[in-house]
Amino acid sequence: MTIVRFPLRYRIKSEVRIVLLLAWCIFLSNTINAQNMNDFVENRSFLITEKPQKVYKSYYKDGQPYQGYFSKGNIEFPRVDYYENGVIKFQYSLDVYQMALGADTFDESQEVEEYQMNEEEYDEYLKNKYKPRLNIKSVYENGKIIDGYEYEEVSSTIFSKKIENKKITELHIDVFAMHYYQRTSMILKGDTIIIGSPTLAVEGNKFQVNLLKKDNYWEIQYHMNDEYIGSKYFVIGKMNHLSKRSIFFMYDKNNSTYGYGTSGFQDNLNSFDLINITNVFFDKPEVFEPDEMDVFFRDLIDAIIAETKRGDETYPKEPEKYRGYLETGDHGDIVAGIRFFEKEIDSYYEEYKEGDKVKKEKIDLINFQKVFKNYLSKVRDK
Repeated sequence: MTIVRFPLRYRIKSEVRIVLLLAWCIFLSNTINAQNMNDFVENRSFLITEKPQKVYKSYYKDGQPYQGYFSKGNIEFPRVDYYENGVIKFQYSLDVYQMALGADTFDESQEVEEYQMNEEEYDEYLKNKYKPRLNIKSVYENGKIIDGYEYEEVSSTIFSKKIENKKITELHIDVFAMHYYQRTSMILKGDTIIIGSPTLAVEGNKFQVNLLKKDNYWEIQYHMNDEYIGSKYFVIGKMNHLSKRSIFFMYDKNNSTYGYGTSGFQDNLNSFDLINITNVFFDKPEVFEPDEMDVFFRDLIDAIIAETKRGDETYPKEPEKYRGYLETGDHGDIVAGIRFFEKEIDSYYEEYKEGDKVKKEKIDLINFQKVFKNYLSKVRDK
């Protein structure tokens, strides 16, 4: 996944650091208490907004969670599972975006001024103030979340999958670094996947990417501040449609034929990738083959997480065989390029220049590779 490092003027609030420090002390205390109890634990390190309690109790049976609230995750991103009679029922978590921006903190002087507390109430208020507030409830069925949020942590990144009726409808990617935070969101709406960043929007950069399917190809449309800036095309199988004013490559991988194209992009097109879907297409093009959007969205998310784990140092392998390179004009007509045509007998390639076919020769796909690379070298040297 490529992270667009736009300048961000806001920083994670200092109150969040205090929250983490105090919560860690409470966490250590609860751990010590748990070591002295075989079957029973009391936890005071979090607050579930749906069921606020001073103490959350959990009971073990045969060393396994059986009844009550069981803390998981870590001190920076706590979650709690609720069990009934040994069956996991609910997960309680917090909003990562709100947590990162410190929006769950509040002004103590204002709070105390609005409501006069006695000494005991004030002590309890201070204890609760710095506890993580778990305000998101997720529902389990047969050990899997069917409604709510499922999380996966990779290095300094948290992936939050929103699940509705057993299907993933949203993915939020939160990236943390020293004095830096960025969220990228992918939302499935009908037949379109919308990609954007609320953190960039705060800075006045409204950047949106729409991914949608058209016949046998996918188009990614890029918009900056509501202005169209370019598209990318992922083609499954033979290329039956050529978009206007575009550049296309055709190639083989895993015994299948694919195509990749771009149009627009006056500036560096790689700088516009909030999520590097292009690398996913080059590495695992089979992800783009399903017709059902919910299946495709699920597989795409898995591939994006795998891409993040792999890191930026590893790049997709070069295609096994190339089949062509084309440049198109205002009406999608071929202006320049080279293309291989496979036939049972007498396969051949054609070369185009200034809208005309200038060359045609018999050749097989293996020998076409050298011709193709020589042609591409000439194009790049112009």
